[in-house]
Amino acid sequence: MASFAVFNYQFAKIIKQDEEARLFPDDYYEMAAEESFPIRQDILNRIIDDDYDGKNKIFFRSKNNSEKEYIHRYIIPPTDDISIMRIANKRVTTIVKADLKEVQEDDYPNCIVIIDNRPGVQRILIENKKSAFQDVKQLARIIKFTFDNMLAKYSLCFELMHLQDPRVFWAYVNDQRSYPEGFYKIKFHLPHLNLERLKKVFDKVLVMSREVFDSDLEWSYKADKGGRLALDEKNEYQRALIEWMMAEVGSENIKLFSNTDKQKAIVVGKDSFLAVGISDRVIKKLSENAVNGDLFSSEGALDTIKTKTKTGIDPT
Repeated sequence: MASFAVFNYQFAKIIKQDEEARLFPDDYYEMAAEESFPIRQDILNRIIDDDYDGKNKIFFRSKNNSEKEYIHRYIIPPTDDISIMRIANKRVTTIVKADLKEVQEDDYPNCIVIIDNRPGVQRILIENKKSAFQDVKQLARIIKFTFDNMLAKYSLCFELMHLQDPRVFWAYVNDQRSYPEGFYKIKFHLPHLNLERLKKVFDKVLVMSREVFDSDLEWSYKADKGGRLALDEKNEYQRALIEWMMAEVGSENIKLFSNTDKQKAIVVGKDSFLAVGISDRVIKKLSENAVNGDLFSSEGALDTIKTKTKTGIDPT
């Protein structure tokens, strides 16, 4: 059973800057943001379809090493707005042959990446396989950098937000040994959301105030001088807020400030990833169905993937 970290993704507009600050000339841009944003998911589908058909290849690269390509291969053709591929991290491995001589050979450890671009979903699942990539964050940065470059001509960029386990937050709160005096401040950051299912969940005063200014939002709660916040997992509102911020919106959007070290912020969930399991049998069945042209078979391997990518999304 492979473990996959769950990410939300959304698109952001690139607003043209002054001539001196532009990264690309005017003739680079195919669309202005106002034109491309309403069809942003169609554009991503087109990028992936053109890659699969060999019309315009996607070169997965990292910001730190733009010369190295992380090659990829599709497990199935892009189907129902879902793409499933392997992305490899090429390495040179030394092996010992039967004659006891060392030989260097190319090795391609890889991770499975699932992109669900269906309306109302917009999820990416990244396999956590340390033998291929240091961690899922490394591969997430590669995906973001690559799609940022491909979407730039449409005046768009790509935002990835990793979902987290809310239990991490309450573990800090309940850690009396490390934080005996509790916490005096908590700060929340809400990104500029344009993913409709997230906006609907938390359509409250704070979100509405953010939309007035068309921006992101930061707010905090602070105890009286020398006091501590009354953080309580049994409080229904607190628990719902933490779960929504961590397990539905994602990203590193909560900071705690302890009375023990007032200056140092604790970024809650920085290394926490909400994950789902997908069995090797499902991936094998997908490959077999793709070869047989039977992705919609009654065995339901593709349906299993669709269920996994929608983990935690309200069916209504």
